[in-house]
Amino acid sequence: MNFFPHAKSTTFAKNFSDQKNNPYSPWRESSAFSLTEVVIAMGVAAVAFTSIIALFPLGLNLSRESYEETQAALLARTILADLKDEQTGAAATSANTAGNMFQKGPKNSPLTFTSDNNYEIVTTDQYTIYIAYKQSPQDDTPTPQGESVLRPFTSSTSSSAFYDNGISEARLIAKIQIQNCFSITNTSDGPHRVDVTIESPGTVPTAKRKQFLFTGAVGE
Repeated sequence: MNFFPHAKSTTFAKNFSDQKNNPYSPWRESSAFSLTEVVIAMGVAAVAFTSIIALFPLGLNLSRESYEETQAALLARTILADLKDEQTGAAATSANTAGNMFQKGPKNSPLTFTSDNNYEIVTTDQYTIYIAYKQSPQDDTPTPQGESVLRPFTSSTSSSAFYDNGISEARLIAKIQIQNCFSITNTSDGPHRVDVTIESPGTVPTAKRKQFLFTGAVGE
């Protein structure tokens, strides 16, 4: 029996009749995705996921570079602070070593710097030294601490010793250059320019290391 005698098409009438006989059937048959649509959707998803995944190495590289720059800046600041600090006290007076000095050995305490050779005394107007640093537990005097920190473990005034080709275990290598800027009375007077180059990593030749340059000044 046709309930829509004036309908131009019997499609709607057929669907209505099917719905009346079976209330769980849809009004019209749903169509599935074609193979072309599926392929296009997968391509778009692949491009999106590839772009997102590519951001992870970039973020890790930026984080590592930021960490290296921070370490280099802190190390250079420590070196310049040591040079600006005039070593005084009984140990310096008895050893006649008051003046600009900086740490070049693993022990952090300056109490026994004359016997441990932990500190370098700057006595010339033109001076260059290379210091290698590693991250490892070090014992301080007078009380052993054993904390894991970045400390110097070897040094040399010659670049051929380890600076040119790198050295095992070195996280950073510092190149410290001190030169007299100008003098009023003689060559030892006046401020000195200090150029500190921090290079990373210290295990590879200098041509492959990243360099961070810092410049400061100290007095006589």
